[in-house]
Amino acid sequence: MGLRKKTFLYSVTLAVIMIAFVIGYFVFMLPSLYVDYVMNSNLKSATEIQKGYMQERSYDNLTVKNPSSVFTMEIPNAGNEVYIAGKFFKLTIIVQDEELQEFLDRARTMTVKADSLEELEDMAGSWTAGGEEGIGEWQEKFKDIFAGQKLISDDAPIDIRLEQKEQHDGQVYYGEYAKVHAASGDSIVYEAGVSDGNYSYTTYVAMGQTQDALIITVMPTMTPQMEEITPIVMGSLPMIIAVIFLLVLVSSGFFSGKIVNPIIRLASRAESAGMAERFDPDEDAFLTDSKDEIGILGRNLHELYGKLRENYEELEHKNRLLEEENERQEVFLRASSHQLKTPIAAALLLVEGMMNEVGKYKDTKTYLPEVKKQLLSMRKIVEDILYLNYRAENIQQEKVAVEALAQELAGDYAVQAEDKRLRITIAGSGTVDTDREMLKKIVDNLLSNAVSYTPEEQQVTIKISNAGLCITNYGVTIEDKLLPNVLEPFVSSDGGGKGKGLGLYVAAYYSRLMGCELKIDNIENGVQAALFFEKRRVEK
Repeated sequence: MGLRKKTFLYSVTLAVIMIAFVIGYFVFMLPSLYVDYVMNSNLKSATEIQKGYMQERSYDNLTVKNPSSVFTMEIPNAGNEVYIAGKFFKLTIIVQDEELQEFLDRARTMTVKADSLEELEDMAGSWTAGGEEGIGEWQEKFKDIFAGQKLISDDAPIDIRLEQKEQHDGQVYYGEYAKVHAASGDSIVYEAGVSDGNYSYTTYVAMGQTQDALIITVMPTMTPQMEEITPIVMGSLPMIIAVIFLLVLVSSGFFSGKIVNPIIRLASRAESAGMAERFDPDEDAFLTDSKDEIGILGRNLHELYGKLRENYEELEHKNRLLEEENERQEVFLRASSHQLKTPIAAALLLVEGMMNEVGKYKDTKTYLPEVKKQLLSMRKIVEDILYLNYRAENIQQEKVAVEALAQELAGDYAVQAEDKRLRITIAGSGTVDTDREMLKKIVDNLLSNAVSYTPEEQQVTIKISNAGLCITNYGVTIEDKLLPNVLEPFVSSDGGGKGKGLGLYVAAYYSRLMGCELKIDNIENGVQAALFFEKRRVEK
C-alpha cells in the first residue's frame, strides 16, 4: 500500500475514532451529566426557596421554577391555623376537627423534641412505620373525617380562606405563543408557551370528542432551555479537549512512527554504511517487507549498496593484484640486478684481460667461450624475467597430468640426485585444470629446493592427488625464525650459497595467480611443501 493510501487510511481511522468518541459522549455520558445537573439544580432551587421563605415569609422576592405548582406550607408552633403560600396566592387553613388538631399537635411535638437532623429522621421513620402511633392509622382517620364532607360548610373539618397575591408589575408571564397539533384519532393538542423572565413553561391541552363526552387532558411542563445544557457542555470541554488531544497525539505518534521511523532507520543505516571502513557482504540493513514507497526506496538502496559492495570488492582485489605486481616487479628488478652483476663483472674482466693481453688471457680462443658463457647466463636471466611477466599476463587453462609432469621434472634432477645418492619417489596420480607452464615452474622450484637442501643419502618423496601434491625432503628442517617468512623474497638459509631466496617466492606468486595455496611446514626430520590446487576456506 502506498504512502498516499496509508495517509488516507490513517486519516479516516482517526476521523472514525473521533466520531465514535463524540457519539459515545453524547449517547452515554451527556444524558447522565444532564440528569445529574438537573437534579442538583432542583435541589439548589428547593434549598434557596426554603431559605428565602424562612427569612421573608413570602414569595414576593423569590425566583421560583414553575411558580404555578410550587408552594410552601407553614405550621405555626401554636394554634389551629396552617398557611400554604405560593407565588400567586396564600391559603389559610383553619382546623376545626379535634382529631385533626391532635395530629397537628403531634407533628409540632415531633419537630420540637428533635435535637438534630439525624434524630428527626429517626422519629419520622418510626412514625411512618405504622402501628398505633404511626401514620398508617392517621390515614384511616383522615378517610373517616373527610368522607362525604363538604369543605365549604359551617361544620366542615377545616375552613379554607384564599388570598390572591397581586404582582407589582401586573404581569408575571409574557412572550406567549400557541400552536395546534393534529393528534391520532379524533384528538387535537393545543400547545401554549410562556416565560416569567427566568424560566419558560409549556402547557399542553389535549381535547377529544367521544360519543358521549368531551375529554380534556392538561399537562404543564417546564420548557428545556439552552442555558441548562450549556454548563454541562462547558464543564465537559476540558475532558473533551484532553481526550481529543490525547487521541490526536497517540494517532499522530503512531502514524509518524509508521512513516518517519523507517526513513530515520534508512538514513541511519546509510550513514553507518558510508562511515564503514569496508562493505559487509552479509549486510541487509536496507531490506524491508513494506510495500509502500519507503519499502521500494529501501530495496533500491539495498540493490545500490550491493552493486557498490561488488565494485568495492573488485577494486580492492585489483588493488591487491597491483600491489603484488608492483612488489614482484621490484623484487625481480632487484634480483635480476643482483644476478646480472656477477656475469657482467666476469665478462668485463675477461674482455679487458684479453684486450690488454694480460697473462693467461692472451689465449683468446680459450677465454672467448667463457665470455660467451657469461653472456648466455645474462640472456637466460633476462629471458626468465620476460617469461615471468608473459606468463602472469597470459594464463592458459588446460588439463595437466600431474604425475607425468612430476616424472619429467624428477628426470631433470636425476644427475644431481645421483651425485648426492638421493632417492626420489613419486606416489599417486591426479589431473588439474590449470596453466601447465606455471605449475611446472612451481613444482620445479619446490623440487629444486628439496634436492639442493637435502643431505646425501636421504629421500625426497612426491605424493600426488586430484586435490594437490606434496613434496617432502628428509634430513633437514627450516629454522624456526625463518619459517613464518619463508615465502617472502630474499628469505633464505643460504649458509652454503645454494640460492638467493627467490625460488619459493616465485612459486608462491604463481600459486596465487593460479588460485592455488602453497604451504611450507617442518615435519619430523624433514620439510614438507604442500600445494593445494584450490584455496582452503578458513572460517572466521
